[in-house]
Amino acid sequence: MNYAISAIVPIFNAENWLRPCLKSILNQPFRNIEVLLVNDGSTDLSGAICEEFAITDYRVKVIHKPNGGASSAKNAGLQAASGKYVAFLDADDEIDPLFFVKLYAMAEEHACEVLIGGYATIPTKQNVSPCFRLHTVMNGKDLILSAAAVHSNNDLCFTWRSLFLRASLEKNGILYNEGLTVGEDTIFHLEALLASDRVCAIPDPLYYHNTVNNLNSLIRSPYKHYLEESLVLQYQLRKSLSEKFGLLAHAHYRKDMASYHIQTILSMLINNFKNNPVAPAKKDMARIVSLKMMTDSTKELGWLHNYSNIKSFLYYLTLKFKLAAWLYHFEFRLPRQSPLLFLKLFGRKKTVHNRLIRYTKR
Repeated sequence: MNYAISAIVPIFNAENWLRPCLKSILNQPFRNIEVLLVNDGSTDLSGAICEEFAITDYRVKVIHKPNGGASSAKNAGLQAASGKYVAFLDADDEIDPLFFVKLYAMAEEHACEVLIGGYATIPTKQNVSPCFRLHTVMNGKDLILSAAAVHSNNDLCFTWRSLFLRASLEKNGILYNEGLTVGEDTIFHLEALLASDRVCAIPDPLYYHNTVNNLNSLIRSPYKHYLEESLVLQYQLRKSLSEKFGLLAHAHYRKDMASYHIQTILSMLINNFKNNPVAPAKKDMARIVSLKMMTDSTKELGWLHNYSNIKSFLYYLTLKFKLAAWLYHFEFRLPRQSPLLFLKLFGRKKTVHNRLIRYTKR
């Protein structure tokens, strides 16, 4: 059967949320879909639940594989897909009843290779619209550049909000990078968009993203030993693609990417250290501030970084001047009132007639 859409669901230990997710997919009025459930080595009842749905609905196909991570699972689904379009849906989320109806109709009407929609968060019910230029068909590069802060606003982060033309992915050899355990969606989105001549974004919140049960949330997850390595690789791939397709020639794109690494990525790394059962050492901070993504970012921003509060100002100074020991003490040693004390370290001193005078910032 020639399906219009292949819905790929990577699954790992999602027994608590899998049934409502699959019901929201299979109960769609848009029936011409195949649902590829990729059980990525789950140790709970996820695999049995997948087989249960496969028995009752011929459109469901189950792929059982050893655990290889989200990228590996999504690639397994892509290789088995037969639909004209593909969609990637997380096992702990749900979709609007018109998810496939609206995305398919829009993609067909405008011959889109990639179509990006909005989403709503659960349980906060916050609607999030893409920050791209909306309702306008353009090439992928122009769509990316139409966003004022494509990195900081996470407009590339989630492939579950998009519909992809499978022929375009195959033609350009686009797969998920299995070396990435964090941020694989961002690189996949970048590659798919930059290879496309016709893409579009719509604001409709058709996807329901569960921010409470999200198993992949870096904020809610325990220590990840692979996080730093994966973030470094993600930066290298993001920068390489940006250079190859001329995105770095645009100042707003460069500066936003630099701000993203200083504000978001640094916080991820620091929080990961705090979740580590083994206490971090000063050498860990020295390694972080010397990462190329950090030095490149401070060089790009110079003194133009947006200081939203004292903490962000201090972080930026520690990065710019590679003050690893200060960052370590600020995060792991000093008491809660330390930001004001720390700020005094940046006052200027000079000796006049054997008297020490301090000039602090006002």
